[in-house]
Amino acid sequence: NPRRIFSHSKMPQMSQALRERAIGMLTAGMSTRSVACALNVHFSTISRLQRRFREHGSISNRPHSRRPRVTTPAQDLHIQQVHLQDRLRPATQTAAETIGLHNQRISAQTVRNRLREAQLHARRPHRGLNLTPDRRRNRLEWANAHIRWRLARWRGVLFMDESRFTLFRAGGRQHVWRRVGERFADANVVDRVVHGGGGREVWASLLRLLPPRPDPRQAEEVGGWVDGLMDGWS
Repeated sequence: NPRRIFSHSKMPQMSQALRERAIGMLTAGMSTRSVACALNVHFSTISRLQRRFREHGSISNRPHSRRPRVTTPAQDLHIQQVHLQDRLRPATQTAAETIGLHNQRISAQTVRNRLREAQLHARRPHRGLNLTPDRRRNRLEWANAHIRWRLARWRGVLFMDESRFTLFRAGGRQHVWRRVGERFADANVVDRVVHGGGGREVWASLLRLLPPRPDPRQAEEVGGWVDGLMDGWS
């Protein structure tokens, strides 16, 4: 018979019916290795099963010594629902507002565990405009109007954008709770133009007028323009 190779890293538990069958084969006089080979399980599994049956007269699995859950099923569902309604809600806030079993507060890690059970994971949000029906329609119309433009026409287009730079404090890292494939859902998109003080809005534009390899003097002029912009902040 070919030699069987078993993996010690991951051994599935034997079913109750398989354990009963193994004990019957051992009682009938078969060796431990013969039973393991016949049932296609590791030798040590049959050996432990035989020892447990001799010492305790039982073949059931031992109860696991896991920590009991500190939340009820109703609380688990509530935690998931409030974070689906507010995707930016921090886990620390939910933990502070939730009283678990035995009148004890739960931890933020417990909240994260319950959200992961619902396939909700904390991810950096996509920053952009909220695509309302009007904006979707306008973008589609614009794309259809320019679908036949060639590269020569695009070279004369001025592309513009804006970014916000906070001067005195960090803007704050936000996370959204979302499932796989929900990155661009409206509930998970954060407006890229954050209103409020303490920062500067900088407009930038890009126009392809220079050759692919500009002259060093042109690059120096661009550097001077950037220095002048930064001096205006001081």
